[in-house]
Amino acid sequence: MIRLGYACISMATKNNPNKKTTLGQLAKLSPPDQLKKLRKIMQTNFFNLLDLLKYNVEHGIFLYRLPSEFVPFATHSVAEQWDWAKEFTWDFNKVGEYIREHGIRMTAHPGHYSILNTPSKKVLESTIKDFYYHASVFDFMGLDENSVLVTHVGGVYGDKESSLNRFEENFLKLPEKIKKRLVVENDDTSFTMLEVLHLCERIKIPMVLDIHHHRCLHNGEDLAEYLPRIIKTWGTRTVKMHFSTPKSDKEYRSHADDILYQDFMSYLPLLEDYNVDIMLECKNKDEALLKLRNEMLANNQTQESIYL
Repeated sequence: MIRLGYACISMATKNNPNKKTTLGQLAKLSPPDQLKKLRKIMQTNFFNLLDLLKYNVEHGIFLYRLPSEFVPFATHSVAEQWDWAKEFTWDFNKVGEYIREHGIRMTAHPGHYSILNTPSKKVLESTIKDFYYHASVFDFMGLDENSVLVTHVGGVYGDKESSLNRFEENFLKLPEKIKKRLVVENDDTSFTMLEVLHLCERIKIPMVLDIHHHRCLHNGEDLAEYLPRIIKTWGTRTVKMHFSTPKSDKEYRSHADDILYQDFMSYLPLLEDYNVDIMLECKNKDEALLKLRNEMLANNQTQESIYL
């Protein structure tokens, strides 16, 4: 069984759970009014999230990436006196119940500035704080360990081996609530599929295969040869992968607006024997997902191979 999902923003709805403000806007307000504004934004995000999840269920979409800004300024000092987890306990319980009832898989992708293999103590502290926030959101919703936090290895810093070792060292220091959700994705400029696979096997955490990134950065490895090992890193959890179509030959690393049907179908035979959730990374989000699904139906792809 293969399920498709999209990241953060629905193109078909106006209400998305990524409403936010700026420090400049908050600076114009008194501390009590700042908290009032943050509360209002978060309440809107909860309302929008539930509305969006209902839309997803209606369209048979059961994989979704939550925007990192769901809780506004959750890790910033401007909100350090705000106990958002306690104030919104009812909302977390309500949306978590809906997610569990309908078998939705929620995932997250902490920001690009969260780098676990950084040599900077300050950046590492900020990274752990960000990871902790994302993990806490899923904990408050009562979600299982299939709700993962996707991260990249990070920078090369002039020495790949040292950078990979530093990732491992810092990972081992993480709180258990982060460890149980953190998964690592291969990237398109620094660490290949095989390098990330070796790391994940060593520290015993799942690997997210990004097929497009593998096409951008590789040393000639045959994906079919390594796929069983990648699948194995997930243990009893459902495998998660990423897929996108290159924007063009000239802008190969960039994501296209949609997923090219022939491109996606060329990889499907590798995956059809597994249970895999595939996050589609493209500009048109859910509209691209539904377009791809309709193309599969039009070309007589069976409903058994994909959620419809």
